[in-house]
This record gives sequence, structure tokens and C-alpha cells, in this order.
Amino acid sequence: MKNIKIKIAALIMVLFVVSCKDFLDINDDPNNPTKAELSTILPYTEANMFGALGFGTAGITDILGVYTHQIVQRGNQDDYKVQANEFSLTQCWEKLYAVGLPDLNQIIKQAGEEHKPVYSGIARALKANMFSVMVDLWGNIAYSEAGDPSKFPFPHYDSGEAIYADVLTQLDAAIADLQAGGPRPGADDLIYGGDPAKWIKYANSVKLSVYNKLRLTSLYNSAAVTALLSQPLISSVSEDFQLRYTTSISPENRNPGFVREYAQNNPQYFISPYFYLLMKGEQACQNSLLVGIHDPRIPYYFYNQLVPGEPAQNPESYRDGGFLSMWFGSYNRDPNEGFDQALSQTVVGLYPVGGAYDNGSGADASGDLGLKGAGAQRLLTAACVDYIRAELALTENTSDNARVLLASAISKSFAEVNAAASIAGAPAISSSDVTAYSDAVLALFDAGDANKKLEVIMTQKWIQEFGSGTEAYCDIRRTGYPQVCDPAQDLNEFSIQTNPYPVSLPYSGNDLTNNGNAPAQRNQYTDKIFWDIN
Repeated sequence: MKNIKIKIAALIMVLFVVSCKDFLDINDDPNNPTKAELSTILPYTEANMFGALGFGTAGITDILGVYTHQIVQRGNQDDYKVQANEFSLTQCWEKLYAVGLPDLNQIIKQAGEEHKPVYSGIARALKANMFSVMVDLWGNIAYSEAGDPSKFPFPHYDSGEAIYADVLTQLDAAIADLQAGGPRPGADDLIYGGDPAKWIKYANSVKLSVYNKLRLTSLYNSAAVTALLSQPLISSVSEDFQLRYTTSISPENRNPGFVREYAQNNPQYFISPYFYLLMKGEQACQNSLLVGIHDPRIPYYFYNQLVPGEPAQNPESYRDGGFLSMWFGSYNRDPNEGFDQALSQTVVGLYPVGGAYDNGSGADASGDLGLKGAGAQRLLTAACVDYIRAELALTENTSDNARVLLASAISKSFAEVNAAASIAGAPAISSSDVTAYSDAVLALFDAGDANKKLEVIMTQKWIQEFGSGTEAYCDIRRTGYPQVCDPAQDLNEFSIQTNPYPVSLPYSGNDLTNNGNAPAQRNQYTDKIFWDIN
């Protein structure tokens, strides 16, 4: 793994924690951060992980948001053919390997020397989660020899199965450290403010997520899951594993997805009409699951720059009232998809990037709208944990009640949106609207067989996961739900699917070039992750 100099931009500067001078001092010797305090390394590491996995130019959700059919972009993603040199892919890879891994290893080592086990517990939990996600995306990766370039300059790749098994061991070690007491972080912990109890809930929740992905493999352990369900898990919105950004422009501390959509007068994400129609309660491509069930989260998820009847700046590919977008699979085929729609297209809204609530008045997406970028990037929420528990209850007959957990997950999903609305001064979704939506979904669940019940759970989870593509991408491959848009059945005669659905991502071309022990490039259409046995 080559050593890459840590740059401030790559680390998503978090200068609201420490001074600018402190950050510049760290970068004097980025590959030997032993001079730095743990309180300085930790926020760097946390922000780096969220930047690597979320929305934004350098975040992997830039790709996965398209693959999970929540956004559409002009480019390779639109054809299921991301390349090894794709910017978002290589940046995510390098953020995790060249920045995150050495920093996490340094925290673990230094915390041991300084007798600060809470710091090492946090770092162990983050490292375990980071590698589990990397396996979910790339399968076999460098692990046991990674992060020690003096000893292993060209690390061999380990199997995904072996890494997953050790991830569970490392999470247990993290919990033991977090329970050991001693000095704890404060404001330098951007996630939980140094609260060991919340970090233990996070570590347990990551374990549950890992076991859930293993449930169709021989590594699944029902006894371990039963024991885990009695342990503290992320269970309230206040415990969500999320990073809340600020409105700061200089230094740039706004949500990277907001910067991508609002700050540059050139939004990059088109909202998938498939996603929009499903939430609207209409037929979406071949998917009729939610027909007749209108989702009141629409004006919080999507911001329309146009009002109904207002002319777009150029010919339109897809239009419904003020909503303007284009279909997946139409890149370089639809004669209307190539026109500039920067001032007309619907963009990502208040939730999840800290953009604008759509009050129906229409206005250009700009940096002074909504939360002005002070939105949270969420990677593991209380709602997601409940959806995982609901899936396990349905498929593995755990002690949980799938219907009760589904209802709880829906309630928490709406609570997350209302929390953002409260900060932004936007109207809250009324309790009556939440109840009506939940009742309709639960009725659909009650009427379905086991497969339909699973589809309901996974589709609701997918809607909730908007803004964080890693979990939804796993779910689609593991369960087949939600159904992905079939361009042959959309409303656009020009959109087609020319490649199969990618079952993994290609390795970063940089690593294959620089690491002599790296394997051959993956075939993203046939090289499945080990837990994907569908």
C-alpha cells in the first residue's frame, strides 16, 4: 500500500475542534503522527471515514447512490460500469487505506502507551467497521499485512471471510477497551463526545450488522446473535452514528453532499425518478410495491428549483410538476438528457445533506438555503438497527418481533427527518401523517407472504438510508430487495441497461499499479462478495 501524504482537503477539515495551526503541524510529518495528541488525531480520523463513505465528490455514495437507484448522474455510474480510476472510488480507497488505517493504528498504539483505553476502543471499533465495509464493497482486500509499510510494503490480500471473522474479534476487543475506564475524549470526539456507553452501543450494532450479512453463510452464529440482542444497541436518534457538519466555508466544513449540490451553482445529482415515484406512491419501473402509499418525507428529501408550469432552462428528460430529472440508463442516449439543467433540476434536499426544505415556492439551489450545509452524514442509525433486527426476526426467527421492529424503524426514520426539520426551522411531519404512512406500510406487511414481508422491510430501510449508499448496496445484493429499476420498464424510450448489475466494485487502479502482491482486477459483474450467495 503506497504511502500518500495526508492533505487537509482529503481529511475534510474539522477546524472547529482544534486550531488551524494544530492542523498544519500535523501535516508537517503526516506519515509519522507520533508528535500529535490523540485529541488531534481522532477528529481527523472520524471526519475522514465519513467523507470516504458518504455523499460528495470523494465519497463512495457518489457511486453507490446511483447503483441503489436513489440518484442519477451523467457518467459511467449510469451504465453500471465504474472504472478502476473513477475519482470517487480511488479517493474512498485512499482515504481509508492511506489516511484512516495509519491514523487508527496510531491511536491504538499511542493510547496503549498512554493508558487511555477509551481512545483505543473507539479506534478499534472504527477500524473494524471500516474493514467490514471495505469487504462489502471489494471482497478480498489487504488486511493482515496492511498499514505497516516498513514491514509489508506490498501487502497480500486476505479473504473476505477471514477479515469478517477477525472484525468480530476486534469489536469484542473494542468493547473491552471501552469498558476499561480511564481518560476519555471530549469535544475531540465528533460523534459521541467521548461517551463510552454510546460507543459500546455502536460496536454492538456494527456486530449485529456484520452477523446480518452473514446470515446466509456458515459463519452465521444464531447463539451469538441471541446474546447480542440482549446487549445495548443504538436505539434512539440521539445515538445515531453520524457526523454533523457546520456552515463554515473557510475552512470548508459543510456537508460534502451539500457542497456538491448547492455551493457550486452546478448540482451533480439528479434524483432518480424511480425513487421519486416509489415515494410518491406510484408505479416505478416494474415496482408496484408502494402504489397508493404517499410518503410525506418527499419535500424533505428532494428540493425542486422549479414550480409546476415554470419552464426549464432546456428540453426535459423527465418532468412531473416542479420535479425535474432524468432516467437511469439514458446517458448519451436520451436526446434531452445532455442539456444543462443546473438551475432547473431537482436536488437533494434538507435530509440528508443539510440543503433546503421544499415549500413549493421554487428558487435556485444556492449555498445560503436550508441548513447551509450543516447537515449530518449518517452511517448507522437507530432506524437502521431496527430494520436489521426486523430482518433477522423474520428470516432467522430471533426473539424479536419483525412487525414491531418494522413499526419502530419507520417511526425513528421520521424522527430523524423531523430532527433535521427542527434545526432548519422547517415544518415537522405531523404525527397523523406519520401514523397514516406507518399503518399503510404495516398493512402491506401483514398481507404479504414471507418474501413480501422481507421486501417491505428492505424497501423501507432503503428509503431511510438515503445519503449513505453502503448498506443499501449490500441489501440489494444479499436479498434482491428493493427491486432495482429496470430501464426496459421505465417511462423513457431511450433508456436501456447494457451491463449486468455490479456485484462488487473494481479495485482502485492505483493499488494494482503500485502493489506487486495485489491480485488481478475484479470482474465487477461476476466476482461476488463471499456472503452474496443469491
